[in-house]
Amino acid sequence: MGQNIKIKRGMDIKLEGAPSLDVHQANSPATFAVKPTDFKGLVPKMHVKQGDEVQAGDCLFADKKNDKICFTAPVSGEIAEVVRGDRRAILAVKILADSEIAYKSFNTSGFVDK
Repeated sequence: MGQNIKIKRGMDIKLEGAPSLDVHQANSPATFAVKPTDFKGLVPKMHVKQGDEVQAGDCLFADKKNDKICFTAPVSGEIAEVVRGDRRAILAVKILADSEIAYKSFNTSGFVDK
């Protein structure tokens, strides 16, 4: 087993100079994936198929035992691929992202703004 090391007082690291003030824009990836295998005990039931257009917030798949547990798309775009493994188990749902994200609108009439 590993050795535990406890630090009682912090250590000051003296750095010379100031940090750069340049801010770089990070490029967003072109493909996103949602993996049902990340959730233990989940048996996914697909709500989309390859080639479908989705918006951010659309249901990709739900739990087969409880249809109220729905996993949504993180971005808008086209379903590029549904990766299947042994016995047709769903390993990943890949989404080819749009340049501009379109969001699904939900009915919020029952909610009160505070």
